[in-house]
Amino acid sequence: MTDDISTYSVKCRTCRTRFTVQLFGSHEKNLFLVDKKDWYCEACKQEYARQQAAKLAEAQESSGFPALQGTPKQVPWAEKLRAELINKLDYLQKSLKFEDESQKALSAMAFDQFRDAWREKTDAKWWIDQRRMTVRDISRRVAEISAALEKR
Repeated sequence: MTDDISTYSVKCRTCRTRFTVQLFGSHEKNLFLVDKKDWYCEACKQEYARQQAAKLAEAQESSGFPALQGTPKQVPWAEKLRAELINKLDYLQKSLKFEDESQKALSAMAFDQFRDAWREKTDAKWWIDQRRMTVRDISRRVAEISAALEKR
């Protein structure tokens, strides 16, 4: 079964510039999409992505994370990934329950050391390489740090 490729002229919702898109499937379905979907040109998409990356960078810098270094494509992607990993770290830290205050203090020190190690990472490539890190991976590393602190 082959679907026809049709080209349609649409208008950017932000700047009102006309551009063409290619859609697959039935002509009736495509006409519905052309009429009902919010279309954005490449320039508006890139500007939106730049603004979002700037907001993330500002929020991360205010929490003590330095600006990232890398290519113009790597930095916005890495900022987004870093924000996701920081959210995972915060989620893990807030979800833990402790039996006494000494365990809570030890855990707080381990999380601080882990967060400090992340603050030293300014290469966007490092954050991109860590994109598959899960809460379980973070938990395992924090537990290792906590065990090392306990031995001291």
